[in-house]
Amino acid sequence: MSTINISLPSEQVDRIDEFVKKFGFANRSEFVRSIIRVLIREPKLVASAATYPFTTPKTKSTKEIINEFKKTKKYSQAFLKDLEEGLKESDYFQT
Repeated sequence: MSTINISLPSEQVDRIDEFVKKFGFANRSEFVRSIIRVLIREPKLVASAATYPFTTPKTKSTKEIINEFKKTKKYSQAFLKDLEEGLKESDYFQT
């Protein structure tokens, strides 16, 4: 078995310790191995973790994205203008 070292914020370590205790894992390593087994069985979880808390827009249309932001009425005109400029500079989105 190989050994790896990772750095985690103390809040995450505390949560891992809670899970170890709550679910009866022998130690942190066994907990992590268990999580990896779940991820191997359910690779879509890895995809959601890779983008969390961000999501990819369902459209590449700059106009549609801006209109959806406007509909919420939560964003200032300055923000919407900056967003539109940023989307137009991106190679991913279409004008």
